[in-house]
Amino acid sequence: MSKLSPNGKKIMGEFLGSAFISFWGLGFVVPFAVLGYVNNMYEFSVWFGIAFAITVIIFAPISGVHVNPGITVAWAIFGDFDKKLIVPYWIAQVLGWGAGVAPFYIIFDKVFSEWAASSGGNPATLFYCNTPADHLLAGAGLEIFLTALLSLGVFVLLDERIPNKPSAAGFPWAIGIIISLLIALGGGFTGTCINTARDLGPRLCGLVYGLIKGYDVSSIFAGGQWLMYIIAPILGAIVGGAFHYGVVVKLLPEPEK
Repeated sequence: MSKLSPNGKKIMGEFLGSAFISFWGLGFVVPFAVLGYVNNMYEFSVWFGIAFAITVIIFAPISGVHVNPGITVAWAIFGDFDKKLIVPYWIAQVLGWGAGVAPFYIIFDKVFSEWAASSGGNPATLFYCNTPADHLLAGAGLEIFLTALLSLGVFVLLDERIPNKPSAAGFPWAIGIIISLLIALGGGFTGTCINTARDLGPRLCGLVYGLIKGYDVSSIFAGGQWLMYIIAPILGAIVGGAFHYGVVVKLLPEPEK
């Protein structure tokens, strides 16, 4: 790792951070959807938020731990993020989120087979998001809104002009709480994707697993759901950044001279 360039270290950190939160966060899908140990979406949201906070603590000093293409774009537009790193970060994020769920297909292969046989579930579709097919427009609107809230939270929590923002040590837990609230709010309808890579990476991994194991993969890229989960979170992140700098910052009182 010491031979990597500074940008190479950032990209590697973004890949590892994405894989880490994918493994720790989406790993709760197994006890939630398959084993039944996690009882409801609210419980899932709490564990996911804690996992996200821990991920930020570990990887923020390396890459800024965007782990989200929308946040990367918003930070490039409204912050000081190097625009040359947008595409490398996107690739690292998608690959990382896919790599994070891959171990579960190996560890729980037999469990998934038994679950599929007994319940008719499809393990290839476990880890990505879904919206009711006849409510895609509403789902897109919800994803834009929820991602805007996430992006706004990130910008507010990191803006030095906000007098009561948390310290650097408190930031991971604050953003983890925001993530938990957003999952609890929209998880039952869209899965609260709020992150293009969070959906696309596991979707690609599920496709590979399904093809290898012979599960039905016809629905994975059918219809427009996957496109909605690519576009809506990126738009939402930009909206959140624009709201912060176009509204919140302008409403702040002038600093005392």
